[in-house]
Amino acid sequence: MTSIYGFSNLRIEEILTVASASVSNKRVGNDLFVFKFISYYKKYMESNRVAVFIDNSNIFHCLHDLRKIDDKWVCLYNPLKLSQKLAGYRKIVYIGFYCVRPPSYLLAEGGYHEEQYKIATRFYETIEKMPDITVKYGNLKGSKDNLIEKNVDTQISTDLVKMAAMNEYDIAILISNDGDYVSAAQSVQDTFKKKIEVGYFRSYISMNLKRVCDLSRRLRQAYFEKLTI
Repeated sequence: MTSIYGFSNLRIEEILTVASASVSNKRVGNDLFVFKFISYYKKYMESNRVAVFIDNSNIFHCLHDLRKIDDKWVCLYNPLKLSQKLAGYRKIVYIGFYCVRPPSYLLAEGGYHEEQYKIATRFYETIEKMPDITVKYGNLKGSKDNLIEKNVDTQISTDLVKMAAMNEYDIAILISNDGDYVSAAQSVQDTFKKKIEVGYFRSYISMNLKRVCDLSRRLRQAYFEKLTI
């Protein structure tokens, strides 16, 4: 979990704890230097504006598969907590949650399917009410047995580039495994000199996407806290 600045958020917390204790015990020298350095580091990190782009359509399918193996994984997660864990001390200026509403045919099938529809709907409605989250919906196209999600990756790619062009962030955190974002990531880097980080699941990530991003971070269970709906 090493950052592009050479430290992990977990390591920073450890050093801060030790440095604070050392100063309290009137130890000087190296401990005081560490404390001053970390204080400067925190201020530096806070000056970096972070925009988070969550491809929930992609992430949810991965979580669903992982939960079949280990039920400790949470599918109905809190996107704000996830963003905060990945951003660390840095200032979050935007969190975009991109998703697709559940298909309406689930209601007609009743029972388990109807319940799943209602749960998904409550999940999205809860996120819509969160003041720090922008929810954007894609579309479902095709027949019942061959549904295809549309306009999720297009919206994310558009927002990545548009917000970079308007200088609304310094670092973009893209939470997805989808290789379709390679061109947008490269455009943001080459044209607008922004940094791109990707949060991914092991065994699911597009290697092309991982290769072009400035930093890749594996998503872990601890990042996904259950959202009360």
